[in-house]
Amino acid sequence: MPRSQSMTKPETEPKDAVWEMTKKATPVNFIFPILGAGVSYAAYADDLAVSGWPWKIGVLVTLVCLFVPFAVLMMYRRSNLLWVCGLILSIATFAMYFFFGIFAYFYFFVFAPMVPFLRWPGLLGGFVLTLYWVVMSRQTVMHTIASTSFVKRAFEENASDFRYRTQAGMALFERLNKERSPFPKIYSYIVFGIAPFYLILGRLLSSNFGANGVLFALAVLGMPVSLWFAGLFVRIYLVMVSLPRKLEKEHRKPVLVAD
Repeated sequence: MPRSQSMTKPETEPKDAVWEMTKKATPVNFIFPILGAGVSYAAYADDLAVSGWPWKIGVLVTLVCLFVPFAVLMMYRRSNLLWVCGLILSIATFAMYFFFGIFAYFYFFVFAPMVPFLRWPGLLGGFVLTLYWVVMSRQTVMHTIASTSFVKRAFEENASDFRYRTQAGMALFERLNKERSPFPKIYSYIVFGIAPFYLILGRLLSSNFGANGVLFALAVLGMPVSLWFAGLFVRIYLVMVSLPRKLEKEHRKPVLVAD
């Protein structure tokens, strides 16, 4: 009897990739924006008493990063569509970028008390560096997609769909991207080095070494880390959202996350 029961036992249902991605992303979507909001309240609204906007923006970003993935989950649960998982992962990556880039760096130059000849170069310089890094990251990713065997090797085509293994696919992308990078590593060193050097120089020229100390340290660390997350966001969006949508339109097949 037990043997017959085991033979008729139904097979295990495949994992819900959208739900699994949402569970993994939820802590990140909450912790990083709300931490930025909390520190913003303590620093900019309480200690420096310059503005309440930083923590309010942080709370708004927290709510958006929390609820948008769950809204997507309700619409696409059990679909296992890769672009849906990529969208949820992109939101989590933005939540981390918000903390290191917007809160740590740009808030410092927008809201912290400082002289204009330090504020505007730091603000505009950070914007230009971020834009440059995003553009170069996009060129790198598109070069890897168009000029290497990544698509053929990472996306397994079946009769009714494409299958993509997330960890194996990203590991393959890292190998091909490293081998086929369209610009030398010296560019990376320049981008990740200019902002902290400028901030240290600006700090040495500043007469205020008290209240802004923690914010200054966050800005120094935040810019290079935020550039890394900006590049990661571009990569995730292009590989896991844009590319699957393109394959779906071209081949009339869904792109699913493999178990």
